[in-house]
Amino acid sequence: MKVIYIAGFRQHAGKTMTSLGIISLLKKYFPEDKIGYIKPVGQELFTLPDGSKIDKDGKIIEQFVLPHIDMGVISPVRLGSGVTKNFLKSDNPEAITKEFEHEIYRTMEAMSDKEIVIAEGTGHPGVGAIVGLSNARVSQMLNADILFLAGGGVGKTLDMLETDMSYLKVKGARVKGLVFNKLLEDKIDSMKDLVSESLINKYFGMPEEPISVLGYLPEVTGLDRPSMKLIQGKFPDSYIAGKIGRNWENPIGNIKIISLSHESFAPEQYVEPGDLVILTADSRRRLSKLLKYNASFPKGGGINGIILTCMNDSFKLKERIALVQAAGVPAFYVREDTSTTDSRIHEVIKNTKIQPWDENKMKKITELFEKYFDFDKFVRRFDIKLPDKS
Repeated sequence: MKVIYIAGFRQHAGKTMTSLGIISLLKKYFPEDKIGYIKPVGQELFTLPDGSKIDKDGKIIEQFVLPHIDMGVISPVRLGSGVTKNFLKSDNPEAITKEFEHEIYRTMEAMSDKEIVIAEGTGHPGVGAIVGLSNARVSQMLNADILFLAGGGVGKTLDMLETDMSYLKVKGARVKGLVFNKLLEDKIDSMKDLVSESLINKYFGMPEEPISVLGYLPEVTGLDRPSMKLIQGKFPDSYIAGKIGRNWENPIGNIKIISLSHESFAPEQYVEPGDLVILTADSRRRLSKLLKYNASFPKGGGINGIILTCMNDSFKLKERIALVQAAGVPAFYVREDTSTTDSRIHEVIKNTKIQPWDENKMKKITELFEKYFDFDKFVRRFDIKLPDKS
């Protein structure tokens, strides 16, 4: 089988997005049951109904592009909490590495009927090295060709590629393709001119193994922004105003903390559609102003969320809850103060990944790859044999 390994310059480089985008394109040519997926080394785990754990990226792949994959085998090595510490304390760490390798090979054997497999790496190229399973090492185990994701910008990107490409080259990994991701749209033409395929090969390629640039992908609004549904999950003791519906799945825009007095607060001057607004729970008059302003927009076009902070048992919340429910705005109350709430939200933003309910994001990913990813060039460079449709 042909194995394509998706690696990147860091966590959140866009590896899951790229796996989704490429699989969606491959499905136009290959029967779905001939496309495989593996997350060889996983860190962020999802619990299946039977209690077993897999990397949560596997759940995303199943949800959106490969609903019939065997969830029991696609995540062979799971580096959850404590695994690395136990490895370092072990009297025989080599045996643990061998067992990890065996699990990866077992997964590949289970997919022996596939014609093409997308293997999604984790973190930066060296992640997993402590247990003998860096991205470079795993790509070699799978005899895979690497598609590498780089970031935007010129100087910073080239500097980081110097480190990453040197590491992969020394480790004997095969990088055949490169994609620049999350570029400012008005900078794409400049990026193409300055960081061209010829420049990439001048610095990082080899005559016998040139690197093909397969896309300059713009940053897509909302892909890296969390939804109120995801944010609320980080506040387990919160009180939800109303029910969680589909509007809770929309990505938030900017975060606006309202500390102005009722007399000074003019929502139209501070708040924009899509924003997440943070208010203290006793802000009845400011809340009323905010909801009145929100009602001036067409349905679905107003703010995307409200979080009311500093809730305590003495507050009479029924009136406020009724206001929020009537407005239909995703909202919840927390006991934390505004500063703590803001900090926790920013932690969520820094670690936002696509979720199983993010259907709108999946649509954007499909459109992104159809427009900006050079699939024909990808097929040629990675020696992919497309099925004969005749």
